[in-house]
Parts: sequence; structure tokens; C-alpha cells
Amino acid sequence: MDMLDEEHGPLPQLVVDSNVYKLGSINKHNIVVAGLPMAGNVTATAVITQMRMTFPNIKYVLLVGIGGGVPRKTEKGMIRLGHVVVSKPVGIHSGAVQYDHGKAHKGQFERTGALSQPPAILLNAAQALAVHRERSNTDPIWEDIKRTQRNVRAIRRFKFPGAENDRLYYPDYVHRQPGLPCDTAGCDPTQGIQRATDETDDSFVVVHRGTIASGELVLRDAELRDRLADQDDLLCFEMEAAGMMNSIPCLVIRGISDYCDSHKNDLWHGYAAAAAAAYARQLFFHLPKEEKQR
Repeated sequence: MDMLDEEHGPLPQLVVDSNVYKLGSINKHNIVVAGLPMAGNVTATAVITQMRMTFPNIKYVLLVGIGGGVPRKTEKGMIRLGHVVVSKPVGIHSGAVQYDHGKAHKGQFERTGALSQPPAILLNAAQALAVHRERSNTDPIWEDIKRTQRNVRAIRRFKFPGAENDRLYYPDYVHRQPGLPCDTAGCDPTQGIQRATDETDDSFVVVHRGTIASGELVLRDAELRDRLADQDDLLCFEMEAAGMMNSIPCLVIRGISDYCDSHKNDLWHGYAAAAAAAYARQLFFHLPKEEKQR
């Protein structure tokens, strides 16, 4: 709720709608916020279906949350923890693919079906935001992340964990003890991949745009991550977009909290979620003027 300019009171909703909503506005755009009770495409479909019954005039959806990043290079540099990945049509893909939906044919898995691409108005807003940030000395996304840090408890949850805690291991090196952080579990630091320091400082959030993979699996396998990513030039994995994108015009925004490997933990969850939410907030300042006046 820290990203809203104003909070509005609740409105009546249908008995069959079990969602819990928070209402408000950003830059004079009315916003309906709903969380998912659990991860997964089926849950996402149920939430948006009920939301549209109670709020039939919703124009589009921003699907905001955390995801697992593919440690590869884009035009913005290497994808790292705390960065943001945003869906964007690239090549034959609409901005997202459902990587676990398909059929077996001659001993091979073939992905079938396609997801709808984000609406032009959101793609244009994303491009306008990118241009604005390139010309600015301060990052509006970074400034909005600070909105989440208004008390000691929130600071602990949403603070930047530090570049020293962004650890990437070789794909074939498996975490030593599940449920424990790498330091406690005894993971070998010599198995970590040494990467050059980013040219940008921590006060500018790096945003990558491209293809996001959606599926029902919690991916904890770096070798599978790389195989899937190489097939379709994927930047990120998540678990809800496929349940949303064919139901309503949607843009997927994910803060990178892990690398989809066996070493994933919760350390980056809070900051990554805050970065994604801050990006989403900034989009509302780059929508066309006529859209604001309706």
C-alpha cells in the first residue's frame, strides 16, 4: 500500500468474490490491488476472474511480484538479484511463454499454445519510463523503494541486502544442506562465479525487458534453467503470468529474488518485491494524457 498516493475505502463486492482488495489511486488513476493466496497459474486465473466480476471496468493488469532470474547479459548488463524484469514482445514471443504447457512427440517435449502480448498502452508507458530514467540524474524507482521503508520493521524487510550477498554458483554445483543459507550450509565459495561489478551504482535500479517464462514448477535447477532459457532467450521464471495474460491485458513485472537454483533463499524477497512495486508505480506517471482524463 506504500506505493499508493491515496487509499480509498472498500466497496461492496459479490458474495462469490473471495478476493480481498485494497483501493486507491496513483497519479489520479484508480487502482485495485489484490494479492494471491498462493502461487500458481490456477490461483491467478481465479483471482482475476473474480476481480472482473466485481470490477467489470478494469482496463488492464500489472502482475507485480518476484521471480527467478536467468544470469545472462542483456543490453542493460548482467541480470542480478534486485534487478527488475518486465515482459516485452521479442521475436516470435509475446513477452511471456508457458514453458511447461505442451505435448510429448517422438520422445521430445513440444510447447504448445501462446500467451497474449501486453497492451500497447503499457508497452509505450514502459518505453517512456525507460527514456525518462536515461535522462535523469536520480532514479524515480529507487526513490519509490524508499516509500516502503517507513519504520524499523519495514527497513529490515525491504532494505537492499548488499551486492556481497548476490551469489551465483556454477550450474552443476548443488546446495549442500537444504533449508540453510549458503554460509551455514557449508557451500564452497570457490564454486561461486566471479562477476565484474556493475557500472551503475545501487541507487539506480536496473530494468531488463524481454521474455518471461511462466509455469507451475518452483524451479530450483540451474542446469534446467539454462537449457530452457537458451531455447527461447528467457530472462526470468515465475508462476502466475500464464494464468492471467489470456484473460485480461497484462504486463508482467518481476523483481529478481533468486537464480532458480538450489541455493535460492528468502534474503532478497523483500527488496525484489519493493523494486517491482516501485517500477509499477512509476508506469502510472507515463500513461498518455487522454487515458488519465477518462
